[in-house]
Amino acid sequence: MPGFFAAGGGSLLLLACAPPVIFPAEILDTVDHGATVEQVLKRPGNYTGRVVEFGGQIVGSIVDREEVVMLVRALPIETKPVYGPVDRDEKRGIFVIRYRGNVGQQDLQHGNMVVVIGPVIGATVSNLTEVPVSRPTVKAQCFHIWRTQGRQIRDFPYGQNFTPLVQQTYCADRSNTILTTT
Repeated sequence: MPGFFAAGGGSLLLLACAPPVIFPAEILDTVDHGATVEQVLKRPGNYTGRVVEFGGQIVGSIVDREEVVMLVRALPIETKPVYGPVDRDEKRGIFVIRYRGNVGQQDLQHGNMVVVIGPVIGATVSNLTEVPVSRPTVKAQCFHIWRTQGRQIRDFPYGQNFTPLVQQTYCADRSNTILTTT
């Protein structure tokens, strides 16, 4: 019996250390981990149709009827100490996320962190800046927003007077999921 409890406790410890599951397994299984954000930024046409998982920070967004377009500064995705994009003051480039559906205005705010999964649709022209620019674009199957407003994910809840970090997952043709980190 003591061995049973020891094994169970070890399993609980592994679960406690694992990053949270924020995307459906069938979506995660489609990701091509061989396509990096750096490669796609250099030659987006070579990766058209490949499903990627990219992270970043929202620098602008437009809602046009049923479509949301986000301009995102690419950031690496960490899994420890917390899961999500992390700003290491590295210049990595800008990409665009396109999503067909409704997204809350608080989630689209400048500075919020985002991870997207979806196929690369090449380089498309975005009007999110003063001048139309062609940028690598991902059509979101799912994306996850952290309402950080420019701060690091790992700074919550302690960095904001114990305010919980609100998060939301959006997936095409699925109900949205709101999470809070306490």
